[in-house]
Amino acid sequence: MALLLSFRRWWCVVFVGLLLLPTIGLFTPDLPAPARMNNVVPNGWWVRAAEKLDPFINDNYGLRGTLMTGHAAYGRAFQVSRDRPVLIGRHERMFYTAEQTLDQTLGRVLRKPQLEQMVSVTARMREEVAKWGGKLVVAIPPNSQTIYGEDLPDWTERERRRPTEYDFIAEAMPKAGVPFVDMRPALTAAKSGGAVYFRTDTHWNRRGALIGFNAVMAAAGYPQLEVPEADALGPVFRMATGDLSRFLGETNPTGDTDYEWKPAMIKPDTLKPITGVMPASPPNDPFEPYAYETGHAGPRVLVVGDSFTQHFWPGLLAHGTSAFGWMHHRSCKFDFSAVERFKPNLLIYIPVERSMPCAGTPAHLDMAAGKAS
Repeated sequence: MALLLSFRRWWCVVFVGLLLLPTIGLFTPDLPAPARMNNVVPNGWWVRAAEKLDPFINDNYGLRGTLMTGHAAYGRAFQVSRDRPVLIGRHERMFYTAEQTLDQTLGRVLRKPQLEQMVSVTARMREEVAKWGGKLVVAIPPNSQTIYGEDLPDWTERERRRPTEYDFIAEAMPKAGVPFVDMRPALTAAKSGGAVYFRTDTHWNRRGALIGFNAVMAAAGYPQLEVPEADALGPVFRMATGDLSRFLGETNPTGDTDYEWKPAMIKPDTLKPITGVMPASPPNDPFEPYAYETGHAGPRVLVVGDSFTQHFWPGLLAHGTSAFGWMHHRSCKFDFSAVERFKPNLLIYIPVERSMPCAGTPAHLDMAAGKAS
């Protein structure tokens, strides 16, 4: 009797073929997939090979795009995000859930000590900036679920509590004498005229960034720096899906939308870098600080923020200031000596809502305010 009957031989061929598919996929066309973060086999991979090679293999197996797209399609069909920090709501809007972001928006967490530290630090920042005649304004870009709460699943309505952390800060800042911009009303009202946040990304879009910018400038007493929407934004265009979509293993080159830039929102090529002011940062730092002279009259403005302002605001700032700069807030632990060197007329402290609470010990906070203990 033959070792394998003829019909079993065909099953053997099919089985071996399936095992070879990942290898075949290394040389055949594939569907688009999130960018590979590990493209080089690490040196000395044979030492603790499983630990060192796993990240490379996970980013470079065959038919990666096809498999990730299939998994994403399954997740979207059944609205499953598993252990990924993403919640899919109405209109397929995606919400970031890590860092207690959803609990924060719903009021299920209130980190009062860290919020009080933020109020204390910014109050001291206001006093320091006032020494050279400068002004501090604090603003908080809301989480997308704060602005698009109607797109959250129904169960979230039963979980809402008051006050939220944003409510707490909005009340505490003015009591401490710190000028504060509550961006929630302006962004919520603007939704009737078009999107203000991406559908598949944690960030606001260019229109949301413009509305936030104008709200800050109005509150700071610099209405001349406000930019009309007609001068800054063009038509809506299709763009690739964002960071939350990539969390789910999905990419789509036309899966989201934004607004075209107009000249008033484009960073000019004629800016002159200011050296020796911003703190040094490692080459791989995604939040590299910058400072520029514009070559024309206007106030000096320094932004201490995050990705909500890093690349959205340079063009807006360049057209009305004599000099401007940007650095990351580091959860209240940024280098305040850079502020003292830059000496802005206007200092804007603007962490996104999920990053409001200060992180670190009081000693860190002393250093953040330029008073190392």
